[in-house]
Amino acid sequence: MYRKVFVWTLTGLMALSSLGVTAQEMSPKSKPTKAKPVAAKPLTEDQKVAHLLERITFGARLGDAERVKKIGWQKFLDEQLAPEKLDDSVTEQKLKTIHALGLTTEELARTYDVPQQELAAKLKEKGFDITDMYPGGNAPNAPKPDAKSDANQPDPQARRREAQRILAEMGYRQPRELVEQLQQSKIIRAVYSERQLQEVMTDFWFNHFNVFINKGADRILTPAYERDAIRAKAFGKFSDLLKATAESPAMLFYLDNWTSASPNAKGNDQEERTQKMIEQMKEIRRTRKAEGQPVIDEAEYEKRRTQMQQNLDRLKAQRRNRGINENYAREIMELHTLGVDGGYTQKDVQEVARCFTGWTIRQPRAGGSFYFNAAIHDDGEKIILGQKIPAGGGMQDGYKVIEILSRHPATAKFVSTKLARKFVSDNPPAALVDKMANTFRKTDGDMREVLRAMFTAPEFWSNETYRAKIKTPFEMTVSAVRALNGDTNGNPQFHKWITQMGEGLFLAQPPTGYPDTADHWVNTGALLDRMNFALALSANRINGTRVDLAKLAPTTPNASRTQLVDHFARLLLHIELSPQTRATIDKSLNEATLAMNNSGTNSDAAKIVGLLLGSPEFQRQ
Repeated sequence: MYRKVFVWTLTGLMALSSLGVTAQEMSPKSKPTKAKPVAAKPLTEDQKVAHLLERITFGARLGDAERVKKIGWQKFLDEQLAPEKLDDSVTEQKLKTIHALGLTTEELARTYDVPQQELAAKLKEKGFDITDMYPGGNAPNAPKPDAKSDANQPDPQARRREAQRILAEMGYRQPRELVEQLQQSKIIRAVYSERQLQEVMTDFWFNHFNVFINKGADRILTPAYERDAIRAKAFGKFSDLLKATAESPAMLFYLDNWTSASPNAKGNDQEERTQKMIEQMKEIRRTRKAEGQPVIDEAEYEKRRTQMQQNLDRLKAQRRNRGINENYAREIMELHTLGVDGGYTQKDVQEVARCFTGWTIRQPRAGGSFYFNAAIHDDGEKIILGQKIPAGGGMQDGYKVIEILSRHPATAKFVSTKLARKFVSDNPPAALVDKMANTFRKTDGDMREVLRAMFTAPEFWSNETYRAKIKTPFEMTVSAVRALNGDTNGNPQFHKWITQMGEGLFLAQPPTGYPDTADHWVNTGALLDRMNFALALSANRINGTRVDLAKLAPTTPNASRTQLVDHFARLLLHIELSPQTRATIDKSLNEATLAMNNSGTNSDAAKIVGLLLGSPEFQRQ
């Protein structure tokens, strides 16, 4: 089996190379190119339908092209721009099986992010030790294993499974399960949702406002972030989207703004409460003694007072060590709005950081919500991009920054460029970007209208942009399932392929997110993984994912290999196969037959479909 996969993959890679799908060819320029004249020969209606389906969905399903041709691409675009009017009950029903989606952030914290001490206590009640959860001595602070004593112990893997079962019965889940469920929900939405453009835009905006799910509390904060800050506002005003992400506990934690405090602030709420408690305890003791009432003995009083004073000293030290954090201030300008060439200075970064002091989270590891702590806010005057923000503004300082940045001309151009790069080409025409930026400014950042301006522009429908993009790993995998009308539960076995290709969902660590240009995704290793995924999918070797090729087979009985190739190429690619790809498939089929030694473990249809899904033609959109 491995030998066959290797042969087919190797020949597929040779085809990709021979067709010129290289990083050098697809490398984006740093700035949009000058507009090229629209080709004299326009796209045919069939090409227009295929083009729109490739760009605003996660790939066409069987029957989608026929429906769009029937109602017209304009009406289909209107439908996708109004997702709230589309029935998505099938997807919603599938998502009901995902446990984490039905929980609040606080419930997620109590279920998936339980302190080790609490877990240890619960396990001890059942006769287990916390180290049973970590076979091999990997538990935090665990002693080194004794080889002699281990020989007399029960199977550690069995102990681990039993410990996990006990915790699950008590309502506790492993943190990785939460991450896997969020990844699963994203895959299911991409494959099944009728609101395809909303899912594509949710993917785009999450990448634009990226957070890394495995950074501490972000594991439990990310589900609400994607749902409430990103998906819910994907088509609204950009300023509303920017505000929602700025207030999100996930973003505040990821870029450390929740720790940002003015070094000159008088203190914080907890510090003030502790100070008052010390004073009240002292006053109550004095009053009760004066009235002849019983009081706790001197030693106990001094013990309590000392503990509270130590806690107060710790809080003061934390405040002194925190200071102003510039991470979010820098990224909101460089990555979220103006762009690196947007005209801001380091002084602007410092001033924006001052504006966002006090924007914090109430108990982040417990699923806490956003709140403004006035006690640690820098309430002085600030100047942002030449605009004065008067002293005493409090929380409104941050909202004023959002207003300034969302309405800045550089933001209109930067966001329009990123959208055009996502939906049009790696080097979008400057004229199209200008058109979109003008719409952005005229509509106060109405993203629905900016998208409409892009999708109805002649530059979008030109021959230069037709099939000019290379699918990302996420796009490639889910589009393959959709193309075959397959079924998937989006489990970790499916997601493993996406991760192996380099685009693990919610796993981009830098705030830049994942690149959206071909030069990042086109390399020998990545193409090898794509071919192997395609072959595994077509042969039903991915647990939790199934395709029924018999339902897609030609009606002609005893179809030849050539007829099968032609049939599935029309079904999956919607274009003519290049001579190079056809020759590669023919050669691969012949070599695979020899390697199989007539074992009959795979049908011609599965091999052909796998090779087509791994072909250069299917990688393009």
